[in-house]
Amino acid sequence: MPVGSFVIILPLDKDYKVLGYFRKEGKSDFQITNDLFLRLNLDHSKDEYNLLKLKDHIIFSHLYKFKGKLRRKASGVIIGLLLDENDKPEKFRASLKEGAEALEILGPELLKLSQEEFESILKDIYIEHLEPLIDLLKPEALKNSIINITKFMLSGGKKERRIAQELLKQVEEGVHEKISEHYDIANNALKELDYEKATKFFNKASEIAEEMYIVDIAESLKEKANYSKKIPDLSKKREQVIQEARNFLRNEDFHSAYTAYKEASELSKKLVDFEKEEEYRLKSKALEEFYKVDEKYKSS
Repeated sequence: MPVGSFVIILPLDKDYKVLGYFRKEGKSDFQITNDLFLRLNLDHSKDEYNLLKLKDHIIFSHLYKFKGKLRRKASGVIIGLLLDENDKPEKFRASLKEGAEALEILGPELLKLSQEEFESILKDIYIEHLEPLIDLLKPEALKNSIINITKFMLSGGKKERRIAQELLKQVEEGVHEKISEHYDIANNALKELDYEKATKFFNKASEIAEEMYIVDIAESLKEKANYSKKIPDLSKKREQVIQEARNFLRNEDFHSAYTAYKEASELSKKLVDFEKEEEYRLKSKALEEFYKVDEKYKSS
């Protein structure tokens, strides 16, 4: 489980600002330094999601660009999670995006909040959006979420009360359990590299969640479906690029080899395959240095 979270806002009229931190059970003394911000900002200039392994922390972050009124004041936010070494970053893609969207709803007031006020909000966002999706999709958790929604509806108009009663009936019949079942099927399909099946069942789970008015979960499942659909093309492209890199290397074209491995590293980021991202990035860096030495030797 993650040990904490942070949010950095990117104002248009001045430098970055750390809005605040959430530390789960007081486990982290993590701070954003100028050097760390520069590194995160550089990485996010290349990709909206980024994994950064430091000596004492593992950071998975998302650059979210504002779309509404807040866009006049700031370009966006970097929202990050401090992961445990056993956490898998890909679990948190949709969660980070949802957390950022929840912040945007605050509008320009977001920039006026004190750190104490913001961190109270961040705690709620963490609990609501940033906990792993798999925990939110357990049948009992889904049941509780739907019941909480019906409590608001029952105090509304005739239409809302009717919907609430229908939702409670569906919960009694176990309809919400199908969301968990479809999610498990989709996850197993991913492990078996059956991306078409994974996409299909993530979408099925999303549709039921939407029908049961758990909109945030429906959006998360839709995001996973869209991502699963992209994986085959991204994987195929990466394999092509790696083969090109190897061919360049055999022909001692070190410049083309290191740029190809760099592209493979960037594609691995999109695939949330950070072990391969690191492998290809290090190969690219080593070949770039070799290329520079080789060019210097040739010109001497």
